[in-house]
Amino acid sequence: MQALTDWLENPGEGAQIFAVSGIGGIGKTTLLTNMAAEARLSAVRVLWVDGQICLHTPKDLLDYLEMSLETEYGRTRAADETLFGHVAAELCRERTVVLLDNCEALGRIEGWLLAQLLPRLRNAPLLLVMASRTGLPLHWYTDQVWSPRIRSFSLELFTREQVYAYLQDSGLPEQVQQDIARKSEGHPLLLALTTDLMRREGADQVERAGQLPRILSAELLREAADPFMYDALELLSLFPAADQTMLNRLLKRPLNAAEYTALGQMSCVRVVPGGLALHQVVSRILREDYKQRHPGEYSKMRRLALKLLIGQYPAADRLRQMQYATHALELYREQMPAAHRYVDFSGIHGQEQRQSFRAEDLPYLHRFLEVSLSRSDWQSELVEAGAHHRLLDDIAKNSPMSILVTRDAYGIPLAFSAGLWLHEGTLPLLERYAPFYLDVLGKETKHLRTLSPEAADTMCLLLAAVNVEQSYYRPEELGAALFQSWMIETTNGLRAIIATEDQQLHMLLPLSGFQAIEPQHSKRQLPGMVVWELDLRQASFEVWVERVIQQSFPQEKQPAAIPPLSWEEARSLLQHLYDDAHLLAQPAFAAAGINGAEIRELLQGLLSAGQPPSPLTELEQQILRESYLRKNYGKAQLADAFHMSRTTFYRHTRLALEHLGQVLAGEMKARAKGVPQPVDLSELQ
Repeated sequence: MQALTDWLENPGEGAQIFAVSGIGGIGKTTLLTNMAAEARLSAVRVLWVDGQICLHTPKDLLDYLEMSLETEYGRTRAADETLFGHVAAELCRERTVVLLDNCEALGRIEGWLLAQLLPRLRNAPLLLVMASRTGLPLHWYTDQVWSPRIRSFSLELFTREQVYAYLQDSGLPEQVQQDIARKSEGHPLLLALTTDLMRREGADQVERAGQLPRILSAELLREAADPFMYDALELLSLFPAADQTMLNRLLKRPLNAAEYTALGQMSCVRVVPGGLALHQVVSRILREDYKQRHPGEYSKMRRLALKLLIGQYPAADRLRQMQYATHALELYREQMPAAHRYVDFSGIHGQEQRQSFRAEDLPYLHRFLEVSLSRSDWQSELVEAGAHHRLLDDIAKNSPMSILVTRDAYGIPLAFSAGLWLHEGTLPLLERYAPFYLDVLGKETKHLRTLSPEAADTMCLLLAAVNVEQSYYRPEELGAALFQSWMIETTNGLRAIIATEDQQLHMLLPLSGFQAIEPQHSKRQLPGMVVWELDLRQASFEVWVERVIQQSFPQEKQPAAIPPLSWEEARSLLQHLYDDAHLLAQPAFAAAGINGAEIRELLQGLLSAGQPPSPLTELEQQILRESYLRKNYGKAQLADAFHMSRTTFYRHTRLALEHLGQVLAGEMKARAKGVPQPVDLSELQ
């Protein structure tokens, strides 16, 4: 718009071209509409041309321009004047802005434009705004005459700041605005439709919510006229990038070379080293639409696509391996409802990517850390009290590569995580600031003290904090970005260790392939603290992916009669809440086809629900929650806290466990009736 204003104030010499491009729904037509209004306010003649109608032949375009000149400005063609001469003379006669929308079919007449029409308009006071999904072809930019006259404007997704600017006058509550900002991912059409949807009430809102993916996929893919091409795009959405061979292994009819080339020329597709890649937002919308229309086929193709990626992973370079890991997490994110706040990776994208630490970041990171400590949140539990800021300074000085920073579109830090790659130079820091980790490492500590920095393969996460003072991103969104990047780093044959009291992470980490480990010798009790490890130093990427999938899809079992669990069995489950092998050994859970992470989520949910299910009472729920989840006090202290003798407290505890066993049996019976199909990676040939 500023470029248009500049032209209106100083048109310069000769005709100029603005080339506007962007994926479907990004706002090209809306932009051209505003440009038309701005030009008319300046008393400049404006002609609007719809390329879907006028670009079939040169005559179509000339007829359309002649009609617009006559109906809008009263300029008629003389009887002895040719159509071409009339249009060319009119465009040279006075200042004119021609807005040519939907230029996808430009190739049909571009030879005539470059050879016949535009040479006649070289010195005209004309601005030609050409909008299309893919932009002008490359040879326009190598043309000696027109190349200096072209300005390109590639429309991008809105930043989070721009999204909130759009929402501020919507009249919606702040919480709803935050939801829209996260879900729309900066895509203008998705933002507009979702905002409109949220303003509605009742059943219509629910119905339209289900229609959004289909509405958007239709708009985004209007250029994919061939249904077969749409099928290819759907499958492409299942890959971070795919070449012709990979797509053809899944397509019912293989793509030929010409079709593959045409696929790569679509506005939502870009050519990358691994083949073709879909625009991030388009990819997600297509997957949602695909899953709604054909859930069974979608699930099967998703697993097949992942199997192909597993085969390519060992030979891929580090960057592509990270892309594969990112994509695997994204594909199976929807299967991780237990900790949804931490696995919504869609909010941080594009310009807001994680980057290496820079010295000028340190004041921001200290401020985030100070606020985090005051709120007792995020990842800082194991660092010695009062030592957090000194630790951050020492990490920045001795191991800056251990700090990763998420930034906004302007490069300002939003969040960070910091740990230590364990070797001879960092073990003294670990010993000084977080000695509990030495208990976790046990005898391995001796070996690590002799390890060179180049040989380090284990990372302990020590600090993480986000900027909670800004209003554009929710803390959990930034936390999800931290977690995602940390996970991806680990998939490169490394080991990650994290100790945390966060109940959400206790549910999420096993879903992501982590396993709970016991400190080899512990010098102090840390109630609620669990140490999690993901060790991929010997395991392959395939092993990790299988863990994620098998955690996400429980195995099929036939429904069976499920007796109530005894109080001893219920107690044992709570005592071994983070031991998957022990949890899965319970026959009732095996009958229901439920996995370890789901058992954990179920138990934690039952003991944390606002209204416990009968026959479990609120008092019994509170006793079990304090005894087995929080574990801040011993039995005698708990008895005093509940104003009971120890004998009475034990009697109430046993009754609570009996009632919990009855509730669990009912839950398992209900789940055993509708267990989903099993996932067997061996079938993916």
